[in-house]
Amino acid sequence: MKPHVLKLRARFVLFVLTGVGLVSLAMALITFYESREALVDASQERLFEMANKQVAELDNRLLKVSQPARDLANILEAAPQSDPKIINALLSKLITEQPSIYGMAAAYASYAFDPKLRLFAPYVHRGKKGLQYMDLAASSYNYQRWDWYLIPNNIKRPVWSEPYYDEGAGNIIMTTYSVPMIKEGKVLGVITADVALDDLRQAVANLSVGRFGFAFLISHQGTFLAAKDPKKVMRETIFSLAEAGNMPYMRTVGRRMIRGASGVERIKGFLQGEDVWLAYAPVRGAGWSLGVLVPEREVLAPAYALAKRQGLLGMAGLLLLGLVVWLLVMSLTRPLQRLAAGAKRLASGDLTTKVDDVKPGDEVGDLAQSFNSMVDDLNSYVHELTATTAAKERIESELDLARQIQMSILPRTYPAFPEHEEFDLFAKTQPAREVGGDFYDFFFVDDNRLVFVVGDVSGKGVPAALFMTVSRTLIKNAAAHHPDPVEALVEVNNQILPENEMCMFVTVFYGLYELDKARLTYASAGHPMPLLRRADGQVEPIPTTGGMAVGVFDQMGLLRGEITMEHGDTLLVYTDGLDEAVNARDEQFGLQRAKDWLANTEVTDAPVMIDRLVHKQLEFTGDLEQFDDLTLLIFRHKQ
Repeated sequence: MKPHVLKLRARFVLFVLTGVGLVSLAMALITFYESREALVDASQERLFEMANKQVAELDNRLLKVSQPARDLANILEAAPQSDPKIINALLSKLITEQPSIYGMAAAYASYAFDPKLRLFAPYVHRGKKGLQYMDLAASSYNYQRWDWYLIPNNIKRPVWSEPYYDEGAGNIIMTTYSVPMIKEGKVLGVITADVALDDLRQAVANLSVGRFGFAFLISHQGTFLAAKDPKKVMRETIFSLAEAGNMPYMRTVGRRMIRGASGVERIKGFLQGEDVWLAYAPVRGAGWSLGVLVPEREVLAPAYALAKRQGLLGMAGLLLLGLVVWLLVMSLTRPLQRLAAGAKRLASGDLTTKVDDVKPGDEVGDLAQSFNSMVDDLNSYVHELTATTAAKERIESELDLARQIQMSILPRTYPAFPEHEEFDLFAKTQPAREVGGDFYDFFFVDDNRLVFVVGDVSGKGVPAALFMTVSRTLIKNAAAHHPDPVEALVEVNNQILPENEMCMFVTVFYGLYELDKARLTYASAGHPMPLLRRADGQVEPIPTTGGMAVGVFDQMGLLRGEITMEHGDTLLVYTDGLDEAVNARDEQFGLQRAKDWLANTEVTDAPVMIDRLVHKQLEFTGDLEQFDDLTLLIFRHKQ
């Protein structure tokens, strides 16, 4: 019987080896082609993710430079007339706080800074001995002829300049961010922030993309700003490279890149006649485009290496498989059945199942041990997931409670004062996050005088919400013993400034309305001026008073304004979350759209008008998440 048993086992081994060999060959071919396609897909995704990650870092760097320029423009727009010393101090402060900025300027339009002074353009920049100051208007440099001044002055929105060599800074590559200062539709001048591109170019040029790949950065005209070959920087464009290599498709890809598109393309014969994969994405803030490139041979190299390894391992495996099958075919069946039974119990939801009746020491024993370890790990993961979910729900619940508390301290009843039918008053705020820094308030200081306030705290989230609560409380206390809006805001500034270690500030519009005279006395601490719709439909901002925001300087420069409201007049007070909201095309909602809406909308109850304006803004922005809080207040003189 023994020879018969050996023969049977030999036939079984031969049958298994033949079947396994054929299956292995078929699987190897399938694996090769599938792995080739998978590697191409994975490489495209990896390249695209790498491009987007680097673009996000570039956008973040540029945002740190552009934000101080926008903040300074907002401050100077609100100020009626600034002291040159204050402007220089603000420029110095912003440059010191942001190391990426090389220099900043406040270039005013002709006679915009001082009716007796034609040009005025203070410029502060870094030098070998620290910060250096100069007036561009005092030199032969006519700044009003340069693109960094002309373009934002004409299009009335911020722009990044085409990178250039700055001889005065040591012949380094610079780019300039320019923000127009606009008041009542008129450009007062341009705020600029210069940033050197050396670190940015070095970061892109050193980006590791496999063994032979590399990254590059082009401007909105196609000029190389960063490349593997430094000789191409600021000397060649992607189009000249395509022309030299006779690659028409590369010209098409270059046009897509400078137009702000993103994607992954296969380009034939790009790298010394070799096919490559190129992923590209736009740096939207500056209008540039980042490309990440890798040769196709590097993408497919793992597939060929895998096929070679599979061939060698397959041959060795066929030789050893007979012996393995001979020794293990009988011993594996029984413990594998036990493992299968344990897996079924685990799949049915029994997390206490264990396989304890398999002897350790071999692969099946290790598999059983791994199975038992997996069960333990799965139990630990379930417990950790339960705890993490509970913690997340608790945080979300606390933030939701904070939002409810913040909203509860603001007046929400309508009508706010039912006994006063001579006016209509309502306000609404929408935080950009769970909690925000915008606020409003309205209350009577006596039987005849009504105070209404709208404020906007710098920053977002919980810090801004806390600062908002303190500011609102101080304003309400100051209003109780200061009948004059200017005096009330000055007292609040004096209370906040000494303890303001976080350097936060708040813009405030403060209005005092006298019912018997229908007269509104007001002051604005760096806040946008409200829009007034007269009964005949004409809409204009109320006369500007100007002044610095609360929490910036001791001397606020506040002025008092006064208007008389007629029957049917409607006043809209707002924060910059209204006009600075952007859509998917990076266009701002703008003050003109708000004026057109107010002029053409039906005058009805204040809550209805506010809801209509919010809906109008949502139609403009679409599904794009907004970055700023929004507060609206409508006051209408009814009789």
